[in-house]
Amino acid sequence: MSCTITARTPTPQEHRELAESVGWGDAFWWDAVPTSLAGSVCGVVVHDDGGELVGMGRVVGDGAFYFYVQDVVVRPDHQGAGLGRDIVEALTAQVRHLAPGHCFVGLFATPAADRLYRSLGWDDADLTGMWTVLRD
Repeated sequence: MSCTITARTPTPQEHRELAESVGWGDAFWWDAVPTSLAGSVCGVVVHDDGGELVGMGRVVGDGAFYFYVQDVVVRPDHQGAGLGRDIVEALTAQVRHLAPGHCFVGLFATPAADRLYRSLGWDDADLTGMWTVLRD
């Protein structure tokens, strides 16, 4: 099955559909997602040859030196075909275009995605990633 990658940020509806398809329905404050997506530096959506939405990814950051890959999702029934790799490579190409010199690109990965990112040259080297979620 062939897929088409389009360089654009997913819509809030596309984002939610894909996030929920992989069990991330409770990971987002959905009221904030439209503004969050609008603040993206770049992104991609993936459709299969039947036009079905099957993947997405986006990048946030300052648009000059710091970039963070976010929300890379491939529908479970399309996983294992290399689409995650294609999404990350497409996002990386967009970042290289935006910042042709040196830049820092980071991400947080689920344990299931760790092998994918390492195969693409990502590493945790001597850095420790930390995060928190602020709630009302």
